Amino acid sequence: MPKIRLLESAVADQIAAGEVVERPSSVVKELVENALDAGATSLRVEIEGAGRRLVRVWDDGEGMEAEDLFLCVRRHATSKISEAADLERLGTFGFRGEALPSIGSVSRMRLVSRARGAESAWALEVDGGTVGALKPEGRAQGTTVEVRNLFFNTPARLKFLKSDATENGRVVADLGQMSLPKPGTAFYVTVDGRKSLELPAVQSPLERLHRLWGASLGEAALPLEHSEGELRVTGWVAPPQLSRGNRSGQWLYVNGRVVEHRQLGFHLAQAFGSLLFHGRHPVAAVFVEIPPHLVDVNVHPAKREVRFRQEAQVLDAIRHAVGAALRKAELFATLPEAAPPSRSASIPGGAWNAAASPSRWGAPSAPSPEAVANAASLFQAPLVGERLSSDAVDAAPIGMGARPPQAADLSGTGVDVQRPDWPVPLAQLHRTYILCQDSQGLVIVDQHAAHERVLYERHLKLFAARGVRSQRLLLPQRIQVSAAQEAILAEWLPALSELGLELESVGSGLFFVSALPEFLRHVEAPAFVLELLEPQAVRQPESGDRLEDFRRETAARMACRAAVKAGDELSWEAMGAILKELSRCEIPWSCPHGRPPLIRMPLKDLERFFLRR
Repeated sequence: MPKIRLLESAVADQIAAGEVVERPSSVVKELVENALDAGATSLRVEIEGAGRRLVRVWDDGEGMEAEDLFLCVRRHATSKISEAADLERLGTFGFRGEALPSIGSVSRMRLVSRARGAESAWALEVDGGTVGALKPEGRAQGTTVEVRNLFFNTPARLKFLKSDATENGRVVADLGQMSLPKPGTAFYVTVDGRKSLELPAVQSPLERLHRLWGASLGEAALPLEHSEGELRVTGWVAPPQLSRGNRSGQWLYVNGRVVEHRQLGFHLAQAFGSLLFHGRHPVAAVFVEIPPHLVDVNVHPAKREVRFRQEAQVLDAIRHAVGAALRKAELFATLPEAAPPSRSASIPGGAWNAAASPSRWGAPSAPSPEAVANAASLFQAPLVGERLSSDAVDAAPIGMGARPPQAADLSGTGVDVQRPDWPVPLAQLHRTYILCQDSQGLVIVDQHAAHERVLYERHLKLFAARGVRSQRLLLPQRIQVSAAQEAILAEWLPALSELGLELESVGSGLFFVSALPEFLRHVEAPAFVLELLEPQAVRQPESGDRLEDFRRETAARMACRAAVKAGDELSWEAMGAILKELSRCEIPWSCPHGRPPLIRMPLKDLERFFLRR
């Protein structure tokens, strides 16, 4: 007796349904895609019991004749393609002819549809894969699909569903994402009778984006526009200060289709580089337009995954588009919004009760002589690429010094900047922050983060030009490490030498530091090398190249060690020098590990607080 036998059609349908219908949101996605393919301008989705009890999708599309309605629940029956070659020129969301029969095999499904110009609508029921008879019914043009008791005949599938809140959230999130390329179609969603999503038809995807991301994030979004041959990348990316703790805000569309790609998050992070703090993820909506024959959408029945014939080119184009948008933008971080004081808080005559709010702007105490000497020495070496243009800046004593006649005029200080409307130093606050102004308001600069970015980029530029200068130590400094640390150091000795940190091994875990990068000459070498061997929670974004990752992380830690610290009092010239060199950085908007060096408080916000608005 043969061991191999044909499965009954009902069993085969349920197995196939497992690939298409994973959860209630899969049902909604397939039904909505059919409605969009039918030219719907309005969609209404109703969910009850997290989709287990009911999913209803109503549309005003072109509808179906009775014969088409009967055929649409048969497996591999489709109006989208007729031959294999059509797969290379797809212009629709659906094409496999599997969605409706798969849904019908694991639920009790009812379809009602009226074609354009037809005298009446027709209804059809499918109960666990069993197709009923066609019946006439009243309905306006379009289609309604009701899916009840999802997975009633496959109870094991129900056990793998998440909580109601999770399943409902997935439905709403997916529909929001699907709505972005279709701004002219209205989307309305109710969950257990409550309105959960209202997206009226709008003129452009950007208007729709504002509704989906919220006004503040939508207004801050940076536009993407990049072309390479037949490939075009458009969309929007949020600035780094509006990043998230997960990748849920990363949307990818290929020729208008919502898709997922396992390397999208990696390449977005690469484009942001050190603009992102460790553990944060970019928010982006990326549209890729590519000739259909260069992308394969027939990878998985759910149609969420695609393959590109030239995958590296597509991913590089996305990275280039995002990188270009970030380079063009002013990425000042801003202070969180707070409610301004009300006029009722004032006392008669308009005077404010100053005693009720102690000032935090008191004069700092004098710095220690050691802090003064250390901070002064940091400005005796060139910062980025060249010596400071004024000898007075190089040898400036540390301390507030004399203010120029006009705070906004830095002529004579050697402070020429490379960016328009760059912040101008006014004063130092608590020996930690540099208070500045630009045309838009008050800018607060973290002196350590700013100088850290300057030194980091300088070091990497010198490395790229093979111009890293080392200073040999008169007495090499001794370091004893464990066997595990010895193996790590032995691997990275050549890379450290290229960055100006030279070590010699004498065996048994004993090393001697013989030279340091010039700007690290005041750093205690043994402690710094041991720090390099310790894992840290905050690291540079991974590039996929271990050597490059180590090199950038080492340069970042060197910059952190050498930069001015909180508590170092700076002269006017030193503050101007930091701002000048920061303006020349490729990415002045973050320290090497993602902290913002500059925060702006717009003038309009100050005016609100002082009740001038």
